[in-house]
Amino acid sequence: MPLPLRSPVRVHPFTGLVVDVDTWATAHDYHRHHQELHLLTMHGSGIAYGLDVLPTDPPSETIVIEPGVAIDQMGNIIVVPDRQHLALGTRNGTTFISLDYVESIPSSGGDQKDTRARVLEDFRLRILTGQPETPALELGRIRHSGSSTAVVNAANPWAPAPDQIDGRYRLRLPVRAPRDMTIGVVLHRPESLSPSHMLGLQFFARELENDGVRPRLITASDSAVPPADLLYVSGSAEAALPQELINRLSERVANGAWLFADPCGTGTDMVQSLVGAVKTTAECAAETEQLILGARNVFGTAPAGAYLTREILWGDKAVVSPRDYGCAWSGRRGDQIFQRDLIRSALEFGVNVAYGAMHDVVAR
Repeated sequence: MPLPLRSPVRVHPFTGLVVDVDTWATAHDYHRHHQELHLLTMHGSGIAYGLDVLPTDPPSETIVIEPGVAIDQMGNIIVVPDRQHLALGTRNGTTFISLDYVESIPSSGGDQKDTRARVLEDFRLRILTGQPETPALELGRIRHSGSSTAVVNAANPWAPAPDQIDGRYRLRLPVRAPRDMTIGVVLHRPESLSPSHMLGLQFFARELENDGVRPRLITASDSAVPPADLLYVSGSAEAALPQELINRLSERVANGAWLFADPCGTGTDMVQSLVGAVKTTAECAAETEQLILGARNVFGTAPAGAYLTREILWGDKAVVSPRDYGCAWSGRRGDQIFQRDLIRSALEFGVNVAYGAMHDVVAR
């Protein structure tokens, strides 16, 4: 769709100017037009934030649309302020979830005020049997089997099966504002950590900034676990965490934080001490692994880190790794120098963990 190009006209004030309806409209249309041009030329159209399509729990014929913001191809800002529920019913073929910008006169409510001088910039959600026509935006689609009314998340987001939510055709904004994220850094016996590992943490934070995330690192001692979106836990791999610290970490995770345990060194004691505290099942582990491996950069499997062969423990909002990504992020461990492809894949994996944690925050 072409840009809404026209020569702007603004009001030129002078003494005695009569501000009538036309003058008022010209003044405000000038600013609206500049906003449209700025959004479309500098950012483009698409989904800016949120608006994820999710199944209900338990799955049913109803879908959930998360709150969010989008810009349509006319430069209109569409705000969905609250979670929405759409009933699909029993259907065949493919249905499309559409989002439109609409305007209306707001309700006067109980005060009986005249609202003719107000315009509500609202939204409309629709279930269509064909692709939405511009400037409407597609939030997702579902290919129905005809034998089930329950809609679920796609087991493979790149190849959704029937009755699974397909988000491959969502139009996302190419330029977005940075997203803020708090990272609680919990170090057990920090004096035992390699300097390379701590340097790697700084490189990881810098990589997040390059990927559109503004991390705020909060450092805590063993006795305190700060409230944060992501808890980065490290220390000597040969030192098990004390039970008091494990309990505090579990409490934070239960309240919504993600856990990324990344011990430094060759041992497995720290990882083993966390096994019982991480809630996991085969289904949960598969779901977390799938989310992390495709959250930002695409991986077939978790990359090597400083140690390739050790298995990662995937849990509910938890990634416990014995692979020492911190040293891999820094490019070295002791006298060992890592190749750039290993460093790059380790940093990208760390970014994926952060994006996975942010995805979970948005979904809640």
